[in-house]
Amino acid sequence: MSQISKLAYVDNKLGAPSSGQQTTRILFNTIEAPGTTSGLIFFKTFQGLTQGQTNLTQNRLDSMESAVIKTIWLAQYNAAGELNTFGGLVQQTLSIIVGNQQVVKNLPIQFNQGVNGQAFDRLHENAGARSNDTTAETRFYQSNMPCEIRLLTDIVIPPQVAFEVRIDSNGAAYGAGAVVCALSGYGKIFSAGNTF
Repeated sequence: MSQISKLAYVDNKLGAPSSGQQTTRILFNTIEAPGTTSGLIFFKTFQGLTQGQTNLTQNRLDSMESAVIKTIWLAQYNAAGELNTFGGLVQQTLSIIVGNQQVVKNLPIQFNQGVNGQAFDRLHENAGARSNDTTAETRFYQSNMPCEIRLLTDIVIPPQVAFEVRIDSNGAAYGAGAVVCALSGYGKIFSAGNTF
């Protein structure tokens, strides 16, 4: 089933309007200064976050919006805003909860991180290659890049249904900067042009 068909099917089952602008969606959320912890929950707390830290105000999409998630992106920044290794390469798992259903359960992310592994589709297979005349080639270069997970199955986030992303670990060091989770894929947003 195509992304468009899957999204239309879910919207229809939930009684959501079929009108709306189809678009690429990126939903992102930031946790500031998480320190060392055994768990992070993204898309749960929005208070005090600016537009550069999240593009949502609650952990659900509006009644006229929905999304199909294809990619999960995780990044860790230090206090100076420089990329760091996500969780210090400690073994971590990712879970996604939509409504009261766990749609991704304990997915190990280290297979999508630099030194320990690479994205399944080899998206970053040349990340350790020399990028300029002053940087030597090294496999460790890739470990400081964001972790990107391309999903093999689509995850639908329907309108008005709460969702969250959980990262569990055994005391990962996320530091004093910020960690970011972004979900990207296909979606539908409210189109005022359809009603005026």
